[in-house]
Amino acid sequence: MMFKYEPYQAKNVLYRFDKIDSFYNARYALNPYRGCQVGCRYCYVQEKKHSDSTGFEEEKIQVVQIKINAPYLLRRKLSSGIEEGMIVLGESCEPYSEVEDEFFITRRLLEVLKDYDHPVHIITRYDRVLRDVDLIKEINRKSFACITISVPVVSRVLAGRLEGKSLNVKARLKAIKMLRKAGLLTGVAVSPVIPYISDGEEVRKVLKKAADYGASYVLYCPLSIKSYQREMFFNWLKEKYPRLIEPYERLYGEDQWPDEDYREKFLIQFKRSADLLNLNFGLPYSDVSRQGYYQELLKI
Repeated sequence: MMFKYEPYQAKNVLYRFDKIDSFYNARYALNPYRGCQVGCRYCYVQEKKHSDSTGFEEEKIQVVQIKINAPYLLRRKLSSGIEEGMIVLGESCEPYSEVEDEFFITRRLLEVLKDYDHPVHIITRYDRVLRDVDLIKEINRKSFACITISVPVVSRVLAGRLEGKSLNVKARLKAIKMLRKAGLLTGVAVSPVIPYISDGEEVRKVLKKAADYGASYVLYCPLSIKSYQREMFFNWLKEKYPRLIEPYERLYGEDQWPDEDYREKFLIQFKRSADLLNLNFGLPYSDVSRQGYYQELLKI
């Protein structure tokens, strides 16, 4: 996959979820880039509604647009006053890929959040987040901040097949250790879990590594496949795991999620494995709810 970067004047930068998102524990999404340069085979950012808006053509060029006015838009929005709620930074892009070294959009957004004492949940799979520990610590001191490192798999072979240009797993794990050493709440997103590929021993290996490197919590989400994304993922399955085509067709049917029975059974196994390793499932409410408006999270 080839990537092209171009500046982009966004119309708005802060997206409000209809209700607090139970995965991120956030009310708002904030993305410094439009599109994603990592190119994971399973990612919902490749869904048609995203890819069309960034000029993506399968197997050709993916355009990643740099929201050069994002810090200005965020400051204007926060200064006008918004409903209280945590912001997830990096919900549909990678906020810390190499392009950040040139444009510093993510860092400048964190500076705005610091100025307004606004809580943030950062999602990334790059150790470049360590560059901004000073800002994140300051946000955490004033309100709340946490970092979730995405580690869907630890197998080098699986990571190579699934995760595109992601930073190698060992570097991500080391970042967790360093962030925890800096006193920051840091966890791991085992997301997505790929049915029949990474949902067995691989998940247990990820959780063990998360615990070994000091993660405080783990998040989990099964693979979701929509129309265009579904087509891309099934094409990949035909190439790498053709024997799984029929099992996937039975598991997903016409839905974007695997069937309920699979999800319930896997969730029980995941929680049991996390408990054995003293990993909290989800953000620790004792930390998240220290802001009064997070009490409603306890009802999710």
